[in-house]
Amino acid sequence: MSVTIREVTELSEAEMDKYNKLLAEAFHYQLFGGALGNDRSLQEPMMRAHLAPALVNGSGEVHVAELPDVGAVGVAIWFRPGHTYLDSDAQRNAGWNELMDRLPTQYSDWWATFLKEYDELAEKTIGREVKRGGYHLQLIGVVPEYQRKGIGTALIRYAENKAHALKVPTTIETIGAFNVRIYQSLGYKVAGSGHLTSPPPADGTFEMFVFIKQPEATDFGN
Repeated sequence: MSVTIREVTELSEAEMDKYNKLLAEAFHYQLFGGALGNDRSLQEPMMRAHLAPALVNGSGEVHVAELPDVGAVGVAIWFRPGHTYLDSDAQRNAGWNELMDRLPTQYSDWWATFLKEYDELAEKTIGREVKRGGYHLQLIGVVPEYQRKGIGTALIRYAENKAHALKVPTTIETIGAFNVRIYQSLGYKVAGSGHLTSPPPADGTFEMFVFIKQPEATDFGN
């Protein structure tokens, strides 16, 4: 399958809406659904709250996978060395704060807790500065009909090549045994895991895994 990866540095409103919808469809409009009160209308704003911050002041990169005669079929959002997701007011004002304002308090409070625990997990497993010093994958999605066809791998390899040129690692977090196996198959090593508070109304926790790939890895970017 002849896939082309293209980096976008700015998006029109029409393009933003297009990629928001693509990502929402990739997750069947269910990404962190419980933490959004199972409100499907918040899924596309959720994607905007990831896409737009990456484009603030060069904080990150948006990579788009395209196929001939089809167009965009996948999007990956990475944060560059020196930045992490929502690390500035400008990033938070690029869609995140607006999304939180639309949520009932029990959910916006949970997100505040989650982001704190999320940062603490990175600190515990790889170190905050290691994550900040490399390329970090915040979100990746491929439309359902093109999943398991190498599109996601191509998106990851594209960023790995950029990281390799800078001699910095790539880092990823995920949940679920299936996703763990995928990243391990791509050469990522589990740096550790931790249990984070489950979104309301559930009690308990869920496990999140942290992965790292060093630039000296033999399959880095291949």
